[in-house]
Amino acid sequence: MAGNDNARRVAALALVAWTLLALLAAGPVMAQSTTAIPLSRALDALAAGAVESARIEGGTLVLRDGPRRLTTPLPPALTERAYDAARQGGVPVIVRPPAPAPPPSEAASSGGVDAVAQVQQWGPILLLGGLVVVAALTLRMAGGARFQHRVRPARSTARLADVAGIDEIRDEVVEIADYLADPRRFREVGAELPRGIMLHGAPGTGKTLLARAVAGEAGVPFFSASGAEFVEVYAGLGSKRIRALFAAARKASPAVVYIDEIDAVGARRTGHAATGEREQTLDQLLTEMDGFRNEPGRPVVVLASTNRLDDLDPALLRAGRFDRKIGVGLPGREARQRILDVHLRRRPLAPDASPAAVAGFTAGMAGADLAALCNEASFEAARAGERTIDMGHFRRALMRLSVGPERRGRLLSDDEKRLVAYHEMGHALVAHASPHGHPVERVTVIPQGHALGITVALPEEDRFLATRAECADRLAMMMAGRAAEEVVFGEFTTGAADDLVRAAELARQMVTQLGMAADSTEKSLRAGLPPLVGAEPPERAEEAARALVEGGYRRARQIIEAHLSTLHRAAARLLEVEALDREEIAELLGPRPRARRLAVGGA
Repeated sequence: MAGNDNARRVAALALVAWTLLALLAAGPVMAQSTTAIPLSRALDALAAGAVESARIEGGTLVLRDGPRRLTTPLPPALTERAYDAARQGGVPVIVRPPAPAPPPSEAASSGGVDAVAQVQQWGPILLLGGLVVVAALTLRMAGGARFQHRVRPARSTARLADVAGIDEIRDEVVEIADYLADPRRFREVGAELPRGIMLHGAPGTGKTLLARAVAGEAGVPFFSASGAEFVEVYAGLGSKRIRALFAAARKASPAVVYIDEIDAVGARRTGHAATGEREQTLDQLLTEMDGFRNEPGRPVVVLASTNRLDDLDPALLRAGRFDRKIGVGLPGREARQRILDVHLRRRPLAPDASPAAVAGFTAGMAGADLAALCNEASFEAARAGERTIDMGHFRRALMRLSVGPERRGRLLSDDEKRLVAYHEMGHALVAHASPHGHPVERVTVIPQGHALGITVALPEEDRFLATRAECADRLAMMMAGRAAEEVVFGEFTTGAADDLVRAAELARQMVTQLGMAADSTEKSLRAGLPPLVGAEPPERAEEAARALVEGGYRRARQIIEAHLSTLHRAAARLLEVEALDREEIAELLGPRPRARRLAVGGA
């Protein structure tokens, strides 16, 4: 896009310049359109009426014939003859006295310079020079001047102590910093510095911070660039920038080069003409990473990050280029607590709030998400006019980040608000009564984002596997809002549309991907296997998925009918206060049933 804009600017400047040149060039031509003719021919033209007008000025007869001017000297003795010829031909004659000559002092002061003539003579040359200068500057900006700040070394202030929550991964890269700082002890045992380290994982997990910390810990120059900065419309520009970056890194070596989002330039090569420039840039990157120009005593380490490791070209990932591929995953509970310690150490916390408590209900959040949560909780406290941040602020911040801000200006009728309260408390009641379900963290009837009400259930601990019973309880909770509407009002609404979509998606995954269509593996495999690529799931798989959703609805309805009085009481309380947190929900719904998640022999 930047290249296209620059090209359009150059074309526009060229058009303006050439237009001005044409106008200036036309000036001399117009000034030279006067033609000198003999006096006899001029008199004949006057007598025949072949000209439009005549002018006698300072001993010169000027005839106008359309765009042409015909001039001839007119002696004073023949002036009367010119008048007679004009009267005979009916041509109007104008007599102008000669212009007075400027005083000698004025002529001397002006130096006798004709400004119009000077502009006509030198203007085109000046315009051409200006056009050349503007075009050169524009092409220089498009051709790499904007990349110059990337080839200047920087000193990173980040340290490995600033990277919290990924201790195992930090240990993988700390030895790179040690090698750059003191290579002697590694060379004694024959260890060679890896040429490249690929950091891959979900967004926001700290890959960029980790790369900066390696350079900061080693105390070596740090060069950083984004993969998108190497992709341009001009042929050869990406390769030129790759060469410039690595040349600067070798000059400042030992150094660290970091390329963020390398998939923008390192995706698999296809050979299509449309990707020719990107693939040429990738070829140059592969050449630079081969290390032919690297001096053993002055190493350059390349760190790169991506969210799409599978899309990268195999030649880029082979040993000898990116020797190490390190996955940076989502932090566990203890890691989240350490990350929160960093972000909350300068924020005033209420007695009921602590990094450990916040880490308990933030499963699945990356480091960047936790930083945003802490910042949003601070805003919540400021909006409420409080000087400390409590757990309520963190819960509201979590809701705001996940579904959007509250829309209290969206007023519901009393009937719709009552229906939303029963719908959301139906979700909460079934989740609370399911032994394998997640505890309910918060329930609201406040419109938020696109939803009219929200029910949030979060796991008590990090879980990397899900049992069939847990999936079944999740299905029952999803269908509980619709079941509550039908049990209480004898009618149902469009409010469960999203619940039905999510339940159907989970049921299809259980059938076609997880082998959980029935209570045994043999029955589940008969119901459906993972379909081939591009193939539609068989009809029996759809029937099995429908049976799972129907079973979830029946179970949700049974729970609601068995605890209908509790549902009425909880819905009334929700209508009164509009939002209930975990402690209030537990008080309203009573003790929660417990069951062992996994037991040997089903005991």
